[in-house]
Amino acid sequence: MASVGVTIRVKEERPTRTSELLRQLAGSLQSERVTLREIVDALGDRGLGVLIAVFAIPNIIPSVIPFGNVLFGLMAMVFCIHLMLGVRHLVLPDYFGRRSIRTETFKPYAERMAQVMAKFERLLRPRLPAITHPGPERLIGGIGAIYALVCALPIPLAHNIPAVGLTLIGLGLIERDGHAIIVGLVVGALGVALFGLVLFGVAAGLSYLV
Repeated sequence: MASVGVTIRVKEERPTRTSELLRQLAGSLQSERVTLREIVDALGDRGLGVLIAVFAIPNIIPSVIPFGNVLFGLMAMVFCIHLMLGVRHLVLPDYFGRRSIRTETFKPYAERMAQVMAKFERLLRPRLPAITHPGPERLIGGIGAIYALVCALPIPLAHNIPAVGLTLIGLGLIERDGHAIIVGLVVGALGVALFGLVLFGVAAGLSYLV
């Protein structure tokens, strides 16, 4: 009598996407204002990559918050420095943690961030694991801190391209996607280079006028 083997495939439960988690956070808010510390606490257990991406995306899309790119850029820089130093326990400076925005402003803004994040997430999967080890991650954090600093400068259109690079780096860290991290590093470098050329052009023009 021939034996019949039965293979049972157990479908692995997909972890909640960060874009979905961001929507859940926005939908759960009941207070009139939400602080940055509350946002970080809600997302912090998912790693530094999440926080880098979440605070980089606002510098891609038009901001409804005056000088919002400065605040979000500095926040992204704080988390990049954490990554550079190999610090896994997040330490959010009290000055940043107490900053808050109106919940009715944050909710539609969070939805827009989630939409941008979801577009990237569909393209990501684990690749080039050597890049996501602690050693390379420290170097990535240092480079990311430079990109975040450029994002924080209050200069129109200076922050968009470096912010795209930072977002790819953050999401690449989340999904362990080395390809995304490399693309993010290249895009961010191009953004910083273009920003440098613009500054050089402005300085040369002013010196000619003087």
